[in-house]
Amino acid sequence: MPRGNNLEKDQVIILIPSHNEIDTLKKICQDIKKLRLKVIVIDDGSTDGTSYWLKKNQFNYIKNKKKIGYEKSLILGINYIIKKIKAKYLITFDADGEHRTKDLIKIINKLKKKDIDMIVGNRNKYNRLSEYILSFLFFVKFGIKDPLSGFKVYSLQKLKLLKNKIKNNSYLIDIILHFKKNKFVLKNIPIKVNKRLNIPRAGSGLLINLKILSLARFILFN
Repeated sequence: MPRGNNLEKDQVIILIPSHNEIDTLKKICQDIKKLRLKVIVIDDGSTDGTSYWLKKNQFNYIKNKKKIGYEKSLILGINYIIKKIKAKYLITFDADGEHRTKDLIKIINKLKKKDIDMIVGNRNKYNRLSEYILSFLFFVKFGIKDPLSGFKVYSLQKLKLLKNKIKNNSYLIDIILHFKKNKFVLKNIPIKVNKRLNIPRAGSGLLINLKILSLARFILFN
């Protein structure tokens, strides 16, 4: 019997990295609370009162003393959850309001029906041309449509096996490839995204586009 059939909401933990995104983060946390899901926020050195609000409203969070960036914040949160939290699945979710909280239930219902080790939420639109190019190349070679999506689901049992292989300079694309190499079960699920209300955490200029395109090395060497 697939393990997902007995999945309860308290076996899912939502991980949200956030830096000065208090306006959108408030609504996300409140919506997740209404869904009765557990959440941990990584406050990446915010100066907008994020930690104060989270503490006041009794949300679990980790406060970085200084900004360490999106990728490192995600990895910090993943390692913390692996060590401290008892759950079956970890879902990463961005704080900028782009992802829709109602898709969390859609994803959890998928987990209840099938034995899945990773789900990649395939956005219906991207923020940069470089993302379209990289996503096309990854789909052709690996069958993954949106490797840069911030909305992903991981089996914590499988993540524990790979925790020493997670790097901080690849937007966690390396985790996807480790899952594939180990023949874990991966699924693409389409999601719609809201219009972004603030500046992308990763940036939007030439340098970030070049960095994204540099991730094509995973296609060449894997």
